[in-house]
Amino acid sequence: MLRHRIALAGNIVERASRPFVSLALSTKRAERPFHCRLLRFLPILLLLLTGTVHAASLADFTDVTAGHYQVLAQSGLSMASQVNGFMNEMLRHYSRYFSNWTFKDASRVVVFSNLADFRNYAQSSIGVTHPGLAGYCHLKTDADGNTFYELVTFEHPRLWQVLAHEGFHQFIGYELGDAVPVWLNEGMAQYFENSSVKGGRLIPGGIDAARLVSAQALLRARQMISVSDLLLMERGTFYANPAITYPMSWALVHFLMNRDGLNYQSSHFRRYLQDLRWNRDDVESFRKRFGRDNVEWEKEFRSYIAHLRPPAPG
Repeated sequence: MLRHRIALAGNIVERASRPFVSLALSTKRAERPFHCRLLRFLPILLLLLTGTVHAASLADFTDVTAGHYQVLAQSGLSMASQVNGFMNEMLRHYSRYFSNWTFKDASRVVVFSNLADFRNYAQSSIGVTHPGLAGYCHLKTDADGNTFYELVTFEHPRLWQVLAHEGFHQFIGYELGDAVPVWLNEGMAQYFENSSVKGGRLIPGGIDAARLVSAQALLRARQMISVSDLLLMERGTFYANPAITYPMSWALVHFLMNRDGLNYQSSHFRRYLQDLRWNRDDVESFRKRFGRDNVEWEKEFRSYIAHLRPPAPG
């Protein structure tokens, strides 16, 4: 069954029986008095009641199609070109762990220039208008019956992080479909979200200080669940416990992607991903590639997290 996933202020809630959607939302703001919040949304409510809301037409957006992406940008050529270049570079990093990958050419990325038009489009396409919604990737069917993953966001301070995160969901959707293990999908998306530019090169997989602090706090408080439990966890349970599952999935992916050093082409992690591509059992493949001694394996993983340190500022 395809799933509908909603992230609320860093938390994820799953809804079944809706087309696949992965959403990124911004950090929750301090709660305002009710009358202030009501006044904030009053203009939108009035527009809805009077029927004067007009959705921006994608036909009017600047289209830059190059490499493997079609980018539609509301603000014009500069933004469309920058996003296209960024997504093609991220794709190079996504795909390095897969052999004979099958990413769809002209994969669509839509970038609105403002929050209002973005929310309007989100309402019409996925029925979500949460105030913190920053971007999403959903499975879309056009008028001709063509089905594809569409990544949608808008220009805001975390634009590039959202593109990197949701871009991985788009990539893995084409590569492995909805059967990808949820811990892997969210863990790798978080891994690529924390990318940086050094010496003119895009470097993915930096250590996210906030996620590291959360993972180490779980470890100290003895609230970190076992890796075996994470591998076997149902989607609903995963998304109902984001304070535990998100730091853990990020930490596990970071550990697996670094335990073999820089030799990713022959790494155990890459072989595990290839197993998934051939529809092999994900839990059995994990044990085959990374070992069956759960006690020793857990010690190694937890020691790695406990001793991991974020890079020094600057």
